[in-house]
Amino acid sequence: MSPEVLWALVALGFAVVAVRRRTLGIALLAGQSLLLGALAIAHAEGAPGELALAVVILLARGVVLPGLLLWVVRGTREPRRVASERFVLHRLVVAVGAVAVAAALVPALPLDDPGAEHVVIALLVQGIVIAAVRRAVVFQAVGFLVAENGVYLAGLTVAGGVPGALELALLFDLLAVLAVAAAFGSRIHERFGSSDTGLLRGLRD
Repeated sequence: MSPEVLWALVALGFAVVAVRRRTLGIALLAGQSLLLGALAIAHAEGAPGELALAVVILLARGVVLPGLLLWVVRGTREPRRVASERFVLHRLVVAVGAVAVAAALVPALPLDDPGAEHVVIALLVQGIVIAAVRRAVVFQAVGFLVAENGVYLAGLTVAGGVPGALELALLFDLLAVLAVAAAFGSRIHERFGSSDTGLLRGLRD
């Protein structure tokens, strides 16, 4: 795989960490997913069954899932910016530090493309950081999908590949998780007028 493409995936992940607008974060996630889908199509060249599966996954990850998140945003307009979303530098420092530590400590992965190893780790850590430091439900869902993009990249480059049935099962799981996140975000917004999960800290038994 081209190093430029691999590191573009990482750059898009850091951009999601930094941006403030949910729609922009979703657009960056869609770009990252489409880029991964293009890699999957190139990887499946010459195998019609694998190519068809790669196209289905590209459309689902790059169009359907981001579209679902945009639908959630449309129904949960924020009256004001979530307070925690202002600290861009703080988020970037945490993300860069976490990626650097993970790259140094995580043992080598059994991938056919050694150049993808650090990128897989970076995407996994970026996704975890996004979900941990962003309080908007949509950004937390985006973080989950960024981390899952790392898992998908590992599947593309792991020795022997990943069975198509497993890829479809994971895709179904993603749809189920996003559906739950959409319902959760809508309920929070309906109750508090915002999808800021930090508001839940004020709840008591």
